[in-house]
Amino acid sequence: MPLVIECRNNTIAWVLHDKENIFTGLQRNDCVRRIVLQAPSPSLRTCLVALSELFPQLEHLSIESTTKEEASLVLPGTFRAPNLRHLAFHDIGLPEQLSLPASTTALVTLTLTHIPAPYYLHPGHLVTQLQDLPYLEELSIGFAVPMPRPSAEGKLLPAPIPRVTLPILKRFTFRGVVVYLENLVAQMYAPLLEQLDITLLFQLAFTLVNLAQFVYTIERLRCLSARVLFRRSCASIVTTNGEPRDRNLTISVICEPLDWQIDSISQVCGALAQVLSSIEELTLDLEEAGIPFRESALDDTLWREFLQPFRGVRRLHIGSALTSELSDALKPDAGGLVMELLPALQDLEVQLERDDAYNAFSTFIGARERAGRPVYLSAGHIAWILEGTTTCVPTQTVLLEGLSPTVPSTSPVMPYRGQPGRDSDGTHGSKGPRGSRKHSDFAQSIAQKRKRRKRQGYR
Repeated sequence: MPLVIECRNNTIAWVLHDKENIFTGLQRNDCVRRIVLQAPSPSLRTCLVALSELFPQLEHLSIESTTKEEASLVLPGTFRAPNLRHLAFHDIGLPEQLSLPASTTALVTLTLTHIPAPYYLHPGHLVTQLQDLPYLEELSIGFAVPMPRPSAEGKLLPAPIPRVTLPILKRFTFRGVVVYLENLVAQMYAPLLEQLDITLLFQLAFTLVNLAQFVYTIERLRCLSARVLFRRSCASIVTTNGEPRDRNLTISVICEPLDWQIDSISQVCGALAQVLSSIEELTLDLEEAGIPFRESALDDTLWREFLQPFRGVRRLHIGSALTSELSDALKPDAGGLVMELLPALQDLEVQLERDDAYNAFSTFIGARERAGRPVYLSAGHIAWILEGTTTCVPTQTVLLEGLSPTVPSTSPVMPYRGQPGRDSDGTHGSKGPRGSRKHSDFAQSIAQKRKRRKRQGYR
């Protein structure tokens, strides 16, 4: 008779009775069908030792450590489960001598999150493990600390790794540093991938050549709309292929404050410019709760650099917290109208009252009208998706002299659902300086970063 072992306890160790029952059940390894254990590390240690045998009927194995201790937990190298379909570890290491294809060839989902530093998976080793898993549909990889360390990055990239094709992989989630991601996706091909969710730890310069090529070759990752959200600890871009709920690409960068977030997400969008060129609807918003107070506005150059890749955008939605910043960035400057920004733009919707919207964007709207590229402005509230329902507040149409009214937009805007973690350990995990900084200091840091990227051959 199939045996199911399941015990979830996030805060306290198991009582003796529970521990004995679980250990007794694990000893009946020929009957166990499902194992789900969530507990502090000391409680899990004994259970992991019991997994050194063959489990011929096991289909689901999920183990999550809820506490940290000096000695990391690891799955025994002799573990075997030929019928295992779902494997999920959090803060549990895989031994280097363990071969997943030899242990189980039927894996459908593989989730390894918060991988401990002592059991760091080299991307070459991971690719070798994946190449004989033809049924894999979901893959999730995430590290407890930034790995590899900056001093080891030079040894990582040149290593030749056999290319692996994952024929039915549908969802891929990654959390870590750029150099690991670049090395991994360069040796992966997933033609049926539907969702790609990436969380990058902060660093000054992002090089995403391989990621851009990986995304561009996958048809189901093509996007028509995007939402960029700036939060206290991260900035994210989420894209869909038209349906607000059907997100297909999410990239988050963990950093703060806001100027670092804009620069980081600008680099990401610039690297993916070929993919983002098909976006027709763009939403920009800022989650004001917890955002440090800024005494002065940010440099307009940051916003203009960020908007450069979105050359196909026809409709732009701007949240109320960003209207002041973006209205200044879109105004004509001393060198003339910034026509290279959003050249296809036709509709601009802002979360402001009628008069405030007119005052903020009339210069931009008028300049575009005189240049023969009219943009229709509407003021109101951006729609949100709330658990399967669409809540839309009718917009107010602001009519400028010489322009025709536009139909108020009630198109729902995709919600933000990503929950990237945060890390302060190491260079990549650092969050950057807190609070506002003078523009001169930030400009100097950006200039130094650009020089380093140029010397390294990056554009």
